[in-house]
Amino acid sequence: MTPVTNPTNEAEELYYRALVRTRVIVELTLGVVKNRFRCIHRFGGELQYTPLRSAKIVSACLLLHNRCVSRSIPDPNNHLPEEDMPIEAHVVGAGDLGGTDRQTRDEIIPEFYGRKGV
Repeated sequence: MTPVTNPTNEAEELYYRALVRTRVIVELTLGVVKNRFRCIHRFGGELQYTPLRSAKIVSACLLLHNRCVSRSIPDPNNHLPEEDMPIEAHVVGAGDLGGTDRQTRDEIIPEFYGRKGV
């Protein structure tokens, strides 16, 4: 989902805030996983495979990370700085929406973030 560039009502503002909060959580999580599995970190290595195989490797890393978290296994690289941690939340890409995508987003906002759904 992409943001509304200039929210003009409460529903659009709520949507934008939810989008930013979600993006921060996703970026923090990816930073932690990339720190634990250096092969997917841009400074620790690169996945030079097909997109499908790379996706399988990343999925395996996420599954292993979740297993480590559920078993309280600490990250051995936890002392390393997190280069990928977002300093401030910002969402880009609002201008990339085509007509159908923009229409879908504009239908979702009032349905889920309008006064009735709050």
